[in-house]
Amino acid sequence: EEIKPVVQKSVSPEVDIKPKPVVQKSVSPEVDIKSKTSWFNKLGENFKRTSSGIKKVIFSKKITANELDYLEEAFLLSDLGVSFTDQLINELKNKKIEQGNLRHEVINFLESQFKETNHGFIFQKKSLPQIILFFGVNGSGKTTTLAKLASKAKKQGLSLSIIAADTFRAAAVEQLLEWGKRLDINVFTGSKNEDPSSVVFKGHKLAIEQKTDILLIDTAGRLHNKNELMEELKKIVRTIQKNDPEAPHHKLLVLDSTIGQNTYSQLEAFNSFIGISGVIMTKLDSSSKGGSLIGISKKYKTPIYFIGVGEKVDDLIDFNAKDFINALIGNDFGENDESLH
Repeated sequence: EEIKPVVQKSVSPEVDIKPKPVVQKSVSPEVDIKSKTSWFNKLGENFKRTSSGIKKVIFSKKITANELDYLEEAFLLSDLGVSFTDQLINELKNKKIEQGNLRHEVINFLESQFKETNHGFIFQKKSLPQIILFFGVNGSGKTTTLAKLASKAKKQGLSLSIIAADTFRAAAVEQLLEWGKRLDINVFTGSKNEDPSSVVFKGHKLAIEQKTDILLIDTAGRLHNKNELMEELKKIVRTIQKNDPEAPHHKLLVLDSTIGQNTYSQLEAFNSFIGISGVIMTKLDSSSKGGSLIGISKKYKTPIYFIGVGEKVDDLIDFNAKDFINALIGNDFGENDESLH
């Protein structure tokens, strides 16, 4: 029986008589100082209040036991975690840091926590669509984050499509359709309450036929401790593999940074069920708990690919450990510090 997909009607395919640009097999965006300062300025007062406490100590001219106590408190407030904070403070005490070197020692420690996972996200053009599967709990900003990443891919000249696999929540589908209209990207939808795996199977098959470069799949927000919902996610993965055994190529967990280390239980649960290739941290513009990103990288060996710093389509920033550490310790991006650039 022929499959008749439901595709967003409001978006008509472009007719372009100009030759399409040649796209490299792997494309990574450039980042400049202006973009760094731009996202830094979007960080909210909660984050800046925490970083100012750290900055006050590490830029101090005199290192005392009291100063180190203040630094310990500031990192705990950032949700770096007790174990990592203890490790940092003990290292500083044992090294008997000389005046003026405290900042560099803190930076070196923080950078070492990202050593194994600090690499960027790369879109790839293959013979079959590169599939990027998004999942996370309700309210993490998953659907908006997907749209932001879709915009990044489109700017790199890649063809793409979106599958709306949250068939039980009409608002989620409507939100994606609106994003599709704004970005001029096709959104594949199913009927109301249709099995999400069925929608994914048909949307994936259509993307293969159309030789789409990138296929982004939005799934329903689900509590990580609800087994039936997690099993549904596993079924979606199995369905994808019927059309491409090597897919999905990225399984991205979207986490709300405002809940700090409470994200760890989500990460553990999703990883145990379907595996995670990377993390996107949202709402960093309103979070005071940026230190939790360090635990995700070091404790779980999980790459953090992007951070969200606002609601606009360009407010999804490629994560870079050095830039993040700059922000966390309250260091201005314009400062001439070779260890940070």
